Amino acid sequence: MTSNNFNLDQGEVGSTVRIFSLLISICFFSLKPAAILAEINGFGMFNVYFSIDEALGYQDVRDDLSEVHSAGCRLVTHYFQREHSRNAEGELFWFGLKDWLEANPEAAERLQAWKNNYGESLGWKLFFYSTYLLEAYQKTQGGLKVLVGEIYGMFPLDQDDVDLRSFVTAILEFEAANCPGSIGGWYVVEEPNSSAKRYNPARYESIVALIQASQADAEVSSRPIYIDISPYRKRSQVIPFLKSADTIMISPDAYIWARVPPTYVEEAQYEAIHHAIRSMRGHAKASKNLDVRIEVVLQAYDWNSEGPLQPNHINMHQQVNYTLQPGWVDRGIYAIQPRWETPPDGIWFWWWHDCKSKKQTPQGEVIEINRWDKGTEGGWSEAIQTELSNRHQAVLIRGTERWRGTIHIIGDVIVSRDATLILEAGTTVKFATWDHFQSGADSSLCELIVRGKLVVEGTPDRQVLLTSDAENRRLSIRSRKPRKSDWYGIRTDGTSATVMIENCQIQYAIQK
Repeated sequence: MTSNNFNLDQGEVGSTVRIFSLLISICFFSLKPAAILAEINGFGMFNVYFSIDEALGYQDVRDDLSEVHSAGCRLVTHYFQREHSRNAEGELFWFGLKDWLEANPEAAERLQAWKNNYGESLGWKLFFYSTYLLEAYQKTQGGLKVLVGEIYGMFPLDQDDVDLRSFVTAILEFEAANCPGSIGGWYVVEEPNSSAKRYNPARYESIVALIQASQADAEVSSRPIYIDISPYRKRSQVIPFLKSADTIMISPDAYIWARVPPTYVEEAQYEAIHHAIRSMRGHAKASKNLDVRIEVVLQAYDWNSEGPLQPNHINMHQQVNYTLQPGWVDRGIYAIQPRWETPPDGIWFWWWHDCKSKKQTPQGEVIEINRWDKGTEGGWSEAIQTELSNRHQAVLIRGTERWRGTIHIIGDVIVSRDATLILEAGTTVKFATWDHFQSGADSSLCELIVRGKLVVEGTPDRQVLLTSDAENRRLSIRSRKPRKSDWYGIRTDGTSATVMIENCQIQYAIQK
Protein backbone atom coordinates (compact mmCIF):
# COMPACT_ATOMS: atom_id res chain seq x y z
CA MET A 1 0.00 0.00 0.00
CA THR A 2 1.32 3.43 -0.89
CA SER A 3 -0.20 6.46 0.83
CA ASN A 4 0.48 10.13 0.36
CA ASN A 5 -1.14 13.17 1.96
CA PHE A 6 -3.89 11.39 3.85
CA ASN A 7 -4.91 11.71 7.47
CA LEU A 8 -7.12 9.96 9.98
CA ASP A 9 -9.83 11.64 12.01
CA GLN A 10 -11.57 8.87 13.88
CA GLY A 11 -13.32 10.89 16.56
CA GLU A 12 -13.32 10.39 20.29
CA VAL A 13 -15.93 8.76 22.46
CA GLY A 14 -16.07 7.92 26.16
CA SER A 15 -15.67 4.37 27.39
CA THR A 16 -19.31 4.24 28.60
CA VAL A 17 -20.57 5.12 25.13
CA ARG A 18 -18.29 2.48 23.60
CA ILE A 19 -19.67 -0.25 25.88
CA PHE A 20 -23.27 0.79 25.19
CA SER A 21 -22.58 0.84 21.46
CA LEU A 22 -21.08 -2.65 21.64
CA LEU A 23 -24.12 -4.00 23.47
CA ILE A 24 -26.45 -2.45 20.91
CA SER A 25 -24.39 -3.99 18.11
CA ILE A 26 -24.48 -7.43 19.73
CA CYS A 27 -28.25 -7.28 20.27
CA PHE A 28 -28.85 -5.99 16.79
CA PHE A 29 -26.73 -8.35 14.76
CA SER A 30 -27.60 -11.45 16.73
CA LEU A 31 -31.14 -11.03 15.50
CA LYS A 32 -30.30 -11.20 11.82
CA PRO A 33 -30.79 -14.67 10.32
CA ALA A 34 -27.80 -16.40 8.84
CA ALA A 35 -27.16 -14.58 5.58
CA ILE A 36 -28.61 -16.56 2.70
CA LEU A 37 -28.60 -15.73 -0.97
CA ALA A 38 -31.84 -16.16 -2.83
CA GLU A 39 -31.98 -19.11 -5.22
CA ILE A 40 -32.67 -17.00 -8.28
CA ASN A 41 -31.43 -18.40 -11.57
CA GLY A 42 -32.18 -15.30 -13.59
CA PHE A 43 -34.32 -12.24 -13.76
CA GLY A 44 -37.08 -10.76 -15.86
CA MET A 45 -37.17 -7.53 -17.83
CA PHE A 46 -40.21 -5.49 -18.74
CA ASN A 47 -40.78 -4.26 -22.27
CA VAL A 48 -37.70 -5.55 -24.04
CA TYR A 49 -38.11 -4.39 -27.62
CA PHE A 50 -38.37 -6.53 -30.74
CA SER A 51 -38.63 -5.91 -34.47
CA ILE A 52 -42.22 -4.59 -34.49
CA ASP A 53 -41.12 -1.73 -32.22
CA GLU A 54 -39.32 -0.34 -35.24
CA ALA A 55 -42.80 0.61 -36.44
CA LEU A 56 -42.90 2.94 -33.43
CA GLY A 57 -39.65 4.62 -34.41
CA TYR A 58 -37.18 2.54 -32.39
CA GLN A 59 -34.00 1.69 -34.26
CA ASP A 60 -31.50 -1.17 -34.05
CA VAL A 61 -33.68 -3.18 -31.67
CA ARG A 62 -33.35 -6.66 -33.17
CA ASP A 63 -30.59 -7.72 -30.75
CA ASP A 64 -32.26 -6.41 -27.60
CA LEU A 65 -33.61 -9.83 -26.64
CA SER A 66 -30.21 -11.48 -26.92
CA GLU A 67 -28.62 -8.64 -24.92
CA VAL A 68 -30.86 -9.07 -21.89
CA HIS A 69 -30.50 -12.85 -22.13
CA SER A 70 -26.72 -12.61 -22.07
CA ALA A 71 -26.95 -10.64 -18.81
CA GLY A 72 -28.94 -13.44 -17.16
CA CYS A 73 -32.50 -12.62 -18.17
CA ARG A 74 -34.78 -15.63 -18.47
CA LEU A 75 -38.19 -13.98 -18.85
CA VAL A 76 -39.44 -10.94 -20.77
CA THR A 77 -42.78 -9.32 -21.32
CA HIS A 78 -44.02 -6.58 -23.62
CA TYR A 79 -46.98 -4.26 -23.38
CA PHE A 80 -49.55 -4.77 -26.08
CA GLN A 81 -50.94 -1.75 -27.94
CA ARG A 82 -53.78 -2.00 -30.41
CA GLU A 83 -52.85 -1.52 -34.03
CA HIS A 84 -54.67 1.80 -34.39
CA SER A 85 -54.26 3.07 -30.82
CA ARG A 86 -53.27 6.67 -30.14
CA ASN A 87 -51.11 8.24 -27.48
CA ALA A 88 -52.20 10.82 -24.90
CA GLU A 89 -51.72 13.61 -27.45
CA GLY A 90 -53.98 11.89 -29.95
CA GLU A 91 -51.16 10.91 -32.27
CA LEU A 92 -51.15 7.47 -33.88
CA PHE A 93 -49.15 5.17 -31.61
CA TRP A 94 -47.74 2.93 -34.36
CA PHE A 95 -46.99 5.91 -36.55
CA GLY A 96 -44.37 4.03 -38.61
CA LEU A 97 -46.30 0.80 -39.08
CA LYS A 98 -47.19 1.28 -42.75
CA ASP A 99 -43.58 1.97 -43.76
CA TRP A 100 -42.32 -0.88 -41.58
CA LEU A 101 -44.66 -3.40 -43.18
CA GLU A 102 -43.62 -2.24 -46.64
CA ALA A 103 -39.99 -2.75 -45.65
CA ASN A 104 -40.77 -6.19 -44.15
CA PRO A 105 -43.02 -7.98 -46.67
CA GLU A 106 -42.78 -11.36 -44.92
CA ALA A 107 -44.09 -9.80 -41.70
CA ALA A 108 -46.86 -8.09 -43.67
CA GLU A 109 -47.90 -11.47 -45.11
CA ARG A 110 -47.97 -13.07 -41.65
CA LEU A 111 -50.07 -10.21 -40.27
CA GLN A 112 -52.55 -10.54 -43.11
CA ALA A 113 -52.77 -14.30 -42.63
CA TRP A 114 -53.60 -13.86 -38.93
CA LYS A 115 -56.25 -11.27 -39.81
CA ASN A 116 -57.77 -13.46 -42.49
CA ASN A 117 -58.17 -16.31 -40.02
CA TYR A 118 -59.15 -14.40 -36.87
CA GLY A 119 -60.33 -10.94 -37.87
CA GLU A 120 -58.71 -7.52 -37.58
CA SER A 121 -58.45 -7.11 -33.79
CA LEU A 122 -57.62 -10.65 -32.74
CA GLY A 123 -55.37 -11.12 -35.76
CA TRP A 124 -53.20 -8.17 -34.70
CA LYS A 125 -52.91 -9.55 -31.14
CA LEU A 126 -51.82 -12.93 -32.46
CA PHE A 127 -49.37 -11.41 -34.90
CA PHE A 128 -47.84 -9.26 -32.14
CA TYR A 129 -47.26 -12.04 -29.61
CA SER A 130 -46.39 -14.78 -32.10
CA THR A 131 -43.65 -12.53 -33.48
CA TYR A 132 -42.37 -11.78 -29.98
CA LEU A 133 -42.31 -15.46 -29.03
CA LEU A 134 -40.54 -16.45 -32.23
CA GLU A 135 -37.87 -13.74 -32.00
CA ALA A 136 -37.17 -14.49 -28.32
CA TYR A 137 -36.80 -18.16 -29.18
CA GLN A 138 -34.60 -17.63 -32.22
CA LYS A 139 -32.35 -14.96 -30.70
CA THR A 140 -31.56 -17.02 -27.60
CA GLN A 141 -31.84 -20.60 -28.87
CA GLY A 142 -34.89 -21.10 -26.68
CA GLY A 143 -33.30 -19.70 -23.54
CA LEU A 144 -35.61 -16.72 -23.19
CA LYS A 145 -39.26 -17.20 -22.22
CA VAL A 146 -42.12 -14.75 -22.72
CA LEU A 147 -44.96 -13.70 -20.45
CA VAL A 148 -47.98 -13.19 -22.70
CA GLY A 149 -50.25 -10.30 -21.69
CA GLU A 150 -51.49 -8.21 -19.90
CA ILE A 151 -54.48 -10.45 -20.69
CA TYR A 152 -57.16 -8.52 -18.78
CA GLY A 153 -56.36 -5.35 -20.71
CA MET A 154 -56.69 -7.24 -23.99
CA PHE A 155 -59.94 -9.04 -23.10
CA PRO A 156 -61.66 -6.93 -20.43
CA LEU A 157 -65.31 -7.82 -21.06
CA ASP A 158 -67.38 -10.96 -20.66
CA GLN A 159 -68.29 -10.76 -24.34
CA ASP A 160 -64.56 -11.17 -25.12
CA ASP A 161 -64.60 -14.78 -23.87
CA VAL A 162 -64.73 -16.39 -27.31
CA ASP A 163 -61.85 -14.27 -28.57
CA LEU A 164 -59.85 -15.02 -25.41
CA ARG A 165 -60.27 -18.77 -25.85
CA SER A 166 -59.32 -18.46 -29.53
CA PHE A 167 -56.27 -16.37 -28.64
CA VAL A 168 -54.93 -18.82 -26.05
CA THR A 169 -55.56 -21.83 -28.27
CA ALA A 170 -53.97 -20.25 -31.34
CA ILE A 171 -50.88 -18.95 -29.52
CA LEU A 172 -50.34 -22.36 -27.90
CA GLU A 173 -50.58 -24.03 -31.31
CA PHE A 174 -48.11 -21.53 -32.75
CA GLU A 175 -45.71 -22.12 -29.87
CA ALA A 176 -45.84 -25.89 -30.26
CA ALA A 177 -45.15 -25.68 -34.00
CA ASN A 178 -42.51 -22.92 -34.06
CA CYS A 179 -40.93 -22.19 -30.67
CA PRO A 180 -41.57 -25.01 -28.17
CA GLY A 181 -41.61 -24.01 -24.52
CA SER A 182 -41.35 -20.28 -25.13
CA ILE A 183 -44.45 -19.21 -23.19
CA GLY A 184 -43.18 -18.64 -19.67
CA GLY A 185 -46.59 -17.72 -18.29
CA TRP A 186 -49.73 -15.64 -18.65
CA TYR A 187 -49.47 -12.06 -17.41
CA VAL A 188 -53.10 -11.55 -16.43
CA VAL A 189 -53.37 -8.26 -14.51
CA GLU A 190 -51.13 -5.29 -13.73
CA GLU A 191 -51.96 -2.84 -10.94
CA PRO A 192 -55.63 -3.88 -10.96
CA ASN A 193 -56.55 -1.51 -8.10
CA SER A 194 -55.08 1.61 -9.69
CA SER A 195 -57.40 4.56 -10.24
CA ALA A 196 -57.02 4.15 -14.02
CA LYS A 197 -58.11 0.49 -14.01
CA ARG A 198 -60.16 -0.67 -11.00
CA TYR A 199 -60.38 -4.19 -12.36
CA ASN A 200 -63.20 -6.53 -11.39
CA PRO A 201 -61.94 -9.55 -9.39
CA ALA A 202 -64.72 -11.70 -10.84
CA ARG A 203 -63.57 -10.93 -14.38
CA TYR A 204 -59.98 -11.74 -13.36
CA GLU A 205 -61.08 -15.13 -12.04
CA SER A 206 -63.05 -15.87 -15.19
CA ILE A 207 -60.03 -15.02 -17.37
CA VAL A 208 -57.84 -17.40 -15.36
CA ALA A 209 -60.48 -20.13 -15.66
CA LEU A 210 -60.71 -19.64 -19.43
CA ILE A 211 -56.93 -19.79 -19.83
CA GLN A 212 -56.75 -22.99 -17.79
CA ALA A 213 -59.62 -24.55 -19.74
CA SER A 214 -57.94 -23.69 -23.05
CA GLN A 215 -54.69 -25.28 -21.90
CA ALA A 216 -56.53 -28.41 -20.82
CA ASP A 217 -58.32 -28.64 -24.17
CA ALA A 218 -55.00 -28.28 -25.96
CA GLU A 219 -53.51 -30.97 -23.72
CA VAL A 220 -50.48 -28.86 -22.85
CA SER A 221 -48.83 -28.30 -19.50
CA SER A 222 -50.32 -25.48 -17.49
CA ARG A 223 -48.30 -22.26 -17.62
CA PRO A 224 -48.11 -20.11 -14.46
CA ILE A 225 -50.42 -17.16 -13.85
CA TYR A 226 -48.55 -13.89 -13.17
CA ILE A 227 -50.01 -10.75 -11.68
CA ASP A 228 -48.50 -7.37 -10.77
CA ILE A 229 -50.16 -5.77 -7.76
CA SER A 230 -49.43 -3.35 -4.93
CA PRO A 231 -49.60 -4.62 -1.35
CA TYR A 232 -50.39 -1.14 -0.09
CA ARG A 233 -54.13 -1.24 -0.63
CA LYS A 234 -56.91 -2.47 1.60
CA ARG A 235 -56.55 -6.20 2.09
CA SER A 236 -60.08 -6.66 0.76
CA GLN A 237 -58.90 -5.11 -2.54
CA VAL A 238 -55.74 -7.22 -2.82
CA ILE A 239 -56.73 -10.73 -1.71
CA PRO A 240 -59.26 -11.45 -4.52
CA PHE A 241 -56.44 -11.16 -7.09
CA LEU A 242 -54.05 -13.42 -5.19
CA LYS A 243 -56.09 -16.60 -4.88
CA SER A 244 -55.46 -17.91 -8.42
CA ALA A 245 -51.96 -16.46 -8.93
CA ASP A 246 -48.83 -18.57 -9.24
CA THR A 247 -46.48 -15.58 -9.15
CA ILE A 248 -47.01 -12.11 -7.70
CA MET A 249 -44.81 -9.29 -8.96
CA ILE A 250 -44.53 -6.20 -6.76
CA SER A 251 -44.09 -2.80 -8.39
CA PRO A 252 -43.69 0.12 -7.99
CA ASP A 253 -43.65 -0.32 -4.22
CA ALA A 254 -40.13 -1.75 -4.39
CA TYR A 255 -38.74 1.23 -6.31
CA ILE A 256 -36.26 2.89 -4.00
CA TRP A 257 -35.20 5.93 -6.03
CA ALA A 258 -38.50 6.94 -7.61
CA ARG A 259 -40.34 9.93 -6.17
CA VAL A 260 -43.42 11.74 -7.46
CA PRO A 261 -42.83 14.31 -8.78
CA PRO A 262 -39.40 13.13 -9.99
CA THR A 263 -36.73 14.45 -7.65
CA TYR A 264 -33.14 13.60 -6.91
CA VAL A 265 -32.77 11.08 -4.08
CA GLU A 266 -29.20 10.99 -2.82
CA GLU A 267 -29.67 7.69 -1.05
CA ALA A 268 -32.36 5.08 -1.64
CA GLN A 269 -34.72 3.63 0.92
CA TYR A 270 -33.48 0.03 0.67
CA GLU A 271 -35.84 -1.00 3.45
CA ALA A 272 -38.78 -0.50 1.05
CA ILE A 273 -37.88 -3.62 -0.98
CA HIS A 274 -38.26 -6.19 1.78
CA HIS A 275 -41.03 -4.25 3.47
CA ALA A 276 -43.14 -4.64 0.32
CA ILE A 277 -42.24 -8.35 0.20
CA ARG A 278 -43.31 -8.85 3.80
CA SER A 279 -46.58 -7.01 3.26
CA MET A 280 -47.40 -9.10 0.19
CA ARG A 281 -46.55 -12.35 1.96
CA GLY A 282 -49.01 -11.36 4.65
CA HIS A 283 -51.72 -10.82 2.03
CA ALA A 284 -50.89 -14.14 0.36
CA LYS A 285 -51.17 -15.96 3.67
CA ALA A 286 -54.54 -14.32 4.32
CA SER A 287 -55.69 -15.46 0.87
CA LYS A 288 -54.58 -19.03 1.75
CA ASN A 289 -52.32 -19.09 -1.30
CA LEU A 290 -49.24 -20.35 0.53
CA ASP A 291 -47.38 -21.66 -2.54
CA VAL A 292 -47.41 -18.44 -4.54
CA ARG A 293 -44.06 -16.99 -5.60
CA ILE A 294 -43.33 -13.40 -4.55
CA GLU A 295 -41.08 -11.50 -6.97
CA VAL A 296 -40.05 -7.86 -6.93
CA VAL A 297 -39.70 -5.42 -9.79
CA LEU A 298 -36.66 -3.20 -9.24
CA GLN A 299 -35.92 0.14 -10.81
CA ALA A 300 -33.80 0.18 -13.94
CA TYR A 301 -34.38 3.60 -15.42
CA ASP A 302 -33.34 7.17 -14.73
CA TRP A 303 -36.31 8.52 -12.83
CA ASN A 304 -34.92 12.03 -12.49
CA SER A 305 -33.58 13.17 -15.86
CA GLU A 306 -32.48 16.54 -14.45
CA GLY A 307 -30.05 15.15 -11.87
CA PRO A 308 -27.31 12.51 -11.53
CA LEU A 309 -28.04 9.05 -12.90
CA GLN A 310 -30.29 7.04 -10.61
CA PRO A 311 -29.40 4.33 -9.94
CA ASN A 312 -25.73 4.71 -10.81
CA HIS A 313 -23.49 1.71 -11.37
CA ILE A 314 -22.54 0.98 -7.76
CA ASN A 315 -26.13 1.47 -6.64
CA MET A 316 -27.38 -1.03 -9.20
CA HIS A 317 -24.84 -3.49 -7.76
CA GLN A 318 -26.09 -2.79 -4.24
CA GLN A 319 -29.76 -2.88 -5.19
CA VAL A 320 -29.52 -6.37 -6.68
CA ASN A 321 -27.22 -7.70 -3.98
CA TYR A 322 -29.41 -6.38 -1.19
CA THR A 323 -32.53 -7.91 -2.75
CA LEU A 324 -30.84 -11.32 -2.90
CA GLN A 325 -30.32 -11.33 0.88
CA PRO A 326 -32.47 -11.01 3.99
CA GLY A 327 -33.52 -7.39 4.41
CA TRP A 328 -34.21 -5.20 7.41
CA VAL A 329 -37.86 -4.10 7.45
CA ASP A 330 -38.49 -2.76 10.93
CA ARG A 331 -36.27 -0.75 13.23
CA GLY A 332 -37.97 -2.36 16.19
CA ILE A 333 -38.25 -1.28 19.81
CA TYR A 334 -35.56 1.22 20.73
CA ALA A 335 -33.83 0.36 17.45
CA ILE A 336 -32.41 -2.90 18.82
CA GLN A 337 -35.10 -5.39 17.73
CA PRO A 338 -35.29 -5.15 13.96
CA ARG A 339 -37.32 -7.60 11.94
CA TRP A 340 -35.92 -9.35 8.90
CA GLU A 341 -37.54 -10.64 5.75
CA THR A 342 -36.14 -13.43 3.59
CA PRO A 343 -35.34 -12.69 -0.07
CA PRO A 344 -37.97 -12.78 -2.82
CA ASP A 345 -38.42 -15.68 -5.20
CA GLY A 346 -37.42 -13.65 -8.26
CA ILE A 347 -36.26 -10.30 -9.56
CA TRP A 348 -37.61 -8.18 -12.42
CA PHE A 349 -36.44 -4.85 -13.79
CA TRP A 350 -38.51 -1.98 -15.14
CA TRP A 351 -38.02 -1.04 -17.92
CA TRP A 352 -35.97 -1.49 -21.09
CA HIS A 353 -36.68 1.85 -22.73
CA ASP A 354 -34.53 3.83 -20.28
CA CYS A 355 -31.91 1.08 -20.19
CA LYS A 356 -31.23 1.23 -23.90
CA SER A 357 -33.16 2.74 -26.78
CA LYS A 358 -32.73 4.72 -29.94
CA LYS A 359 -35.95 6.24 -31.15
CA GLN A 360 -36.98 8.53 -33.98
CA THR A 361 -39.97 10.68 -33.09
CA PRO A 362 -42.74 11.53 -35.59
CA GLN A 363 -40.99 14.88 -35.96
CA GLY A 364 -37.75 13.19 -37.03
CA GLU A 365 -35.77 13.82 -33.85
CA VAL A 366 -33.60 10.89 -32.72
CA ILE A 367 -33.48 10.21 -28.96
CA GLU A 368 -30.75 7.85 -27.80
CA ILE A 369 -30.38 6.35 -24.31
CA ASN A 370 -27.85 3.76 -23.22
CA ARG A 371 -27.42 2.88 -19.56
CA TRP A 372 -26.95 -0.82 -20.29
CA ASP A 373 -23.73 -1.50 -22.17
CA LYS A 374 -20.24 -1.81 -20.72
CA GLY A 375 -18.50 1.54 -20.53
CA THR A 376 -21.72 3.56 -20.38
CA GLU A 377 -22.59 5.81 -17.46
CA GLY A 378 -24.79 3.15 -15.86
CA GLY A 379 -23.28 -0.09 -17.12
CA TRP A 380 -26.35 -1.83 -15.67
CA SER A 381 -25.87 -5.06 -17.61
CA GLU A 382 -22.52 -5.75 -15.94
CA ALA A 383 -23.80 -4.77 -12.50
CA ILE A 384 -26.85 -7.04 -12.77
CA GLN A 385 -24.96 -9.95 -14.31
CA THR A 386 -22.20 -9.76 -11.69
CA GLU A 387 -24.50 -9.76 -8.68
CA LEU A 388 -26.75 -12.51 -10.05
CA SER A 389 -23.80 -14.75 -10.83
CA ASN A 390 -21.03 -14.11 -8.29
CA ARG A 391 -23.02 -15.33 -5.25
CA HIS A 392 -20.68 -13.47 -2.89
CA GLN A 393 -22.37 -11.75 0.01
CA ALA A 394 -20.38 -8.61 -0.75
CA VAL A 395 -20.73 -6.43 -3.85
CA LEU A 396 -18.10 -7.37 -6.41
CA ILE A 397 -16.51 -4.78 -8.69
CA ARG A 398 -15.06 -5.93 -12.00
CA GLY A 399 -13.27 -3.99 -14.72
CA THR A 400 -12.62 -0.28 -14.15
CA GLU A 401 -15.06 1.78 -12.14
CA ARG A 402 -15.04 5.45 -11.16
CA TRP A 403 -16.83 6.97 -8.21
CA ARG A 404 -17.62 10.66 -8.12
CA GLY A 405 -19.86 12.95 -6.11
CA THR A 406 -21.38 11.40 -2.97
CA ILE A 407 -21.49 7.61 -2.76
CA HIS A 408 -23.38 5.73 -0.04
CA ILE A 409 -22.12 2.21 0.69
CA ILE A 410 -24.43 -0.18 2.56
CA GLY A 411 -22.15 -3.22 2.90
CA ASP A 412 -18.80 -4.73 1.97
CA VAL A 413 -17.40 -3.92 -1.47
CA ILE A 414 -14.75 -6.13 -3.07
CA VAL A 415 -12.47 -4.77 -5.80
CA SER A 416 -11.68 -8.02 -7.63
CA ARG A 417 -8.16 -9.02 -8.69
CA ASP A 418 -8.48 -7.74 -12.25
CA ALA A 419 -10.46 -4.62 -11.32
CA THR A 420 -9.60 -0.98 -10.65
CA LEU A 421 -11.65 1.36 -8.49
CA ILE A 422 -10.89 5.06 -8.97
CA LEU A 423 -12.15 7.70 -6.55
CA GLU A 424 -12.11 11.02 -8.37
CA ALA A 425 -11.11 14.30 -6.75
CA GLY A 426 -13.81 15.73 -4.49
CA THR A 427 -15.57 12.39 -3.99
CA THR A 428 -17.18 11.62 -0.63
CA VAL A 429 -17.82 7.97 0.21
CA LYS A 430 -20.07 7.36 3.20
CA PHE A 431 -20.18 3.90 4.79
CA ALA A 432 -23.22 2.63 6.68
CA THR A 433 -22.67 1.90 10.37
CA TRP A 434 -23.46 -1.78 9.87
CA ASP A 435 -22.87 -4.23 7.07
CA HIS A 436 -26.14 -5.01 5.28
CA PHE A 437 -24.39 -7.94 3.55
CA GLN A 438 -22.98 -9.44 6.78
CA SER A 439 -19.70 -10.54 5.25
CA GLY A 440 -15.94 -9.99 5.33
CA ALA A 441 -13.49 -9.98 8.23
CA ASP A 442 -16.02 -8.13 10.39
CA SER A 443 -19.59 -9.10 9.51
CA SER A 444 -21.01 -6.13 11.41
CA LEU A 445 -19.03 -3.33 9.72
CA CYS A 446 -18.58 -2.15 6.13
CA GLU A 447 -15.24 -2.94 4.51
CA LEU A 448 -13.62 -1.77 1.29
CA ILE A 449 -11.72 -4.93 0.34
CA VAL A 450 -9.02 -4.48 -2.30
CA ARG A 451 -7.81 -7.51 -4.25
CA GLY A 452 -7.04 -5.51 -7.37
CA LYS A 453 -6.28 -1.78 -7.49
CA LEU A 454 -7.66 1.19 -5.59
CA VAL A 455 -6.66 4.65 -6.83
CA VAL A 456 -7.67 7.74 -4.85
CA GLU A 457 -7.17 10.86 -7.01
CA GLY A 458 -7.63 13.61 -4.44
CA THR A 459 -6.05 17.04 -4.89
CA PRO A 460 -5.07 19.57 -2.21
CA ASP A 461 -8.16 21.68 -2.87
CA ARG A 462 -10.51 18.76 -3.64
CA GLN A 463 -9.69 15.98 -1.23
CA VAL A 464 -11.41 12.61 -1.20
CA LEU A 465 -13.32 11.83 2.00
CA LEU A 466 -14.06 8.33 3.31
CA THR A 467 -16.34 8.63 6.29
CA SER A 468 -19.26 7.35 8.35
CA ASP A 469 -22.88 7.50 7.21
CA ALA A 470 -24.19 7.45 10.79
CA GLU A 471 -26.38 10.51 10.28
CA ASN A 472 -28.23 8.95 7.34
CA ARG A 473 -31.76 8.21 8.55
CA ARG A 474 -32.32 5.87 5.63
CA LEU A 475 -29.48 3.50 6.50
CA SER A 476 -28.66 3.74 10.19
CA ILE A 477 -30.23 1.72 12.95
CA ARG A 478 -30.58 5.00 14.75
CA SER A 479 -29.20 8.15 13.15
CA ARG A 480 -26.60 9.86 15.30
CA LYS A 481 -23.30 11.71 15.16
CA PRO A 482 -20.41 9.74 13.63
CA ARG A 483 -17.96 8.14 16.03
CA LYS A 484 -14.92 5.93 16.15
CA SER A 485 -15.22 2.46 14.60
CA ASP A 486 -18.38 3.20 12.60
CA TRP A 487 -16.90 1.25 9.68
CA TYR A 488 -14.00 -1.13 9.22
CA GLY A 489 -11.89 0.73 6.65
CA ILE A 490 -9.76 -0.30 3.68
CA ARG A 491 -8.53 -3.90 3.74
CA THR A 492 -6.13 -5.43 1.24
CA ASP A 493 -6.51 -9.10 0.37
CA GLY A 494 -3.84 -10.99 -1.59
CA THR A 495 -0.55 -10.18 -3.24
CA SER A 496 -2.17 -8.47 -6.24
CA ALA A 497 -3.72 -5.74 -4.09
CA THR A 498 -2.49 -2.20 -4.77
CA VAL A 499 -3.68 0.95 -3.01
CA MET A 500 -2.57 4.38 -4.21
CA ILE A 501 -3.88 7.30 -2.16
CA GLU A 502 -3.44 11.01 -2.79
CA ASN A 503 -5.03 13.74 -0.66
CA CYS A 504 -7.57 11.61 1.16
CA GLN A 505 -9.13 11.95 4.58
CA ILE A 506 -10.33 8.78 6.30
CA GLN A 507 -12.71 9.26 9.21
CA TYR A 508 -14.21 6.95 11.87
CA ALA A 509 -12.64 3.74 10.52
CA ILE A 510 -10.96 0.97 12.52
CA GLN A 511 -8.37 0.32 9.82
CA LYS A 512 -6.85 2.85 7.41
